Amino acid sequence: MEIYNDAKNYNNRMFDFGFNAETAPTKNVLGVIENEKVTMVEYPFNGIGVRKIMKGFDAVDFAIVEELGRSKYLSSIQIYQYIRLRGLYVSRDGIRNRINKFLKYRLIREYVLKNDELTNGLRFYDLDVKAIPIANECKVIFNRGNRIISEYKKQTENLYDTAEGIKRVVVGNMIILGLLMNGVKMKRFGILETMRIKGSTDAKNVIIRTASNVHIDDESHILYEVVRNTPDALDNLADKVSRYYKIVNDKDYKENNYYGYKTVPQLVICGETYEHNLRIDKYLREVGLYSEKDTIMYTDDLLYVQATLKNLYVLDETGNRTWYALPTQ
Repeated sequence: MEIYNDAKNYNNRMFDFGFNAETAPTKNVLGVIENEKVTMVEYPFNGIGVRKIMKGFDAVDFAIVEELGRSKYLSSIQIYQYIRLRGLYVSRDGIRNRINKFLKYRLIREYVLKNDELTNGLRFYDLDVKAIPIANECKVIFNRGNRIISEYKKQTENLYDTAEGIKRVVVGNMIILGLLMNGVKMKRFGILETMRIKGSTDAKNVIIRTASNVHIDDESHILYEVVRNTPDALDNLADKVSRYYKIVNDKDYKENNYYGYKTVPQLVICGETYEHNLRIDKYLREVGLYSEKDTIMYTDDLLYVQATLKNLYVLDETGNRTWYALPTQ
């Protein structure tokens, strides 16, 4: 098992959430807003070599590279939370100072998400190409989901992520952090990984990539698909749900899936709010993507900034919720 996906390396004992739980957010800031744009903040060129930079690194510095490498996009508070869950002590100001240092060295990139009506936007970070040798030395595993793409390649091949795409990944990380901070029993977690039958190349039939996933135990594996309220989101979700059901009903999946899981996964859709999930559920029923046997579950953003394990629910056709809780350690 990859070290940065192994849940036993993250412990919530004596953990600092980074905010006052009594004043946890009541408004979802990770929903997509109208005319939202992504701007990368430009920093001056820095010619200091990676090896020289690494000589001044401590355990927290290396951990920042490792967490961003696996997680693709993180906010500053998410970086802080992952680092503290690993048992490394650093303050919020300390993380801010290290982020500024990394930006100066051009090891990470900073993105601002906002529309023209906002003065300040949301800031998220990913690794820049200069950090690849550090990540490789730390044995970070990259795939098509979390790979580092240069600005040149993004520009020439139009590979820029939208605000929706970035927020989808950030929410996937928020789900994992919420589960870790609340002491959910799990073996492994992943970000932007694919569920697929080993050796197959038919992506439309057997591959599904979700924002995050959690392997609870040999009997329970959960896929979290994050959906934002955008015009194309429901059609894109329908395609993913149809592929999910092909996996669920594939007789070879249990024997030949890539990660060796013994059961088929449970799909959980994370909408922006409960009301958003009602619209999603209604749509899936209308297009024939509802199964009584393999029921899709739901969750929503604000359930992961609270001290609760009761964060999954099933919707009936009238919109009533039946709640479920994940097991504790």
